[in-house]
Amino acid sequence: MHYISLGRRTAAAASAAAVATALLGGAAAPASSHWEAAPVSSHSQTEMLQPDPTSPTAYEFGETLAGLEGEELEITFLAEIIPHHRAAIEMAQLELERGTSPDIRTHAENIIANQQHQIDQFTTWLEEWYGLTPEEAMAQVPAEAQEEMKILEEETQMMIEELSAVEAGEDFDVAFVQKMIPHHNSGIIEFLEPQSRAVHPQLRVAATSGITTQQAQVADFRTWLAGRA
Repeated sequence: MHYISLGRRTAAAASAAAVATALLGGAAAPASSHWEAAPVSSHSQTEMLQPDPTSPTAYEFGETLAGLEGEELEITFLAEIIPHHRAAIEMAQLELERGTSPDIRTHAENIIANQQHQIDQFTTWLEEWYGLTPEEAMAQVPAEAQEEMKILEEETQMMIEELSAVEAGEDFDVAFVQKMIPHHNSGIIEFLEPQSRAVHPQLRVAATSGITTQQAQVADFRTWLAGRA
């Protein structure tokens, strides 16, 4: 394994946290170590229409990426972002099946197109650069990252199950947006290190594109949610 020095890792993690905070609209990482679904409140409609919280494990995984470099950074990132994108596509497909808002359905179509394109890119690069499938890459990442990725997968599956339980209609649009915002936020956090430190320039460009696209969608989703209050 090729770990960078503790001092550099600390600085990199602090930098990643600062950038993540800026990208996520000032939201700090929650204190608990595991993500929990936002409880349904009986208070105001505005409170009910807040997005679900971003997983604390996503911040932890971002710090883990900050402690890696070179081949190990790229393989670990790619091993996580591919299933992360697949989950977003699964949720977007549910929105197309059950949602009614033209604006949100358009976003869902864009999520499917953009993230499938990146999945294809990332899968090809893993094979070309390292001779690995996504599953083989997963088996090669550091133990700490594997544990975080396992938690993230469990949380994502819970998110999808909760979304699948929502009936078709505007309520589904709301639930989709409430869950896609933290999912995108996690993706933005994961993109930060490869954006600045990936060995291959094409991966740095793809990470920048991923941040820009998902940041714009999060802003649109927040505006749409605010309009429902």
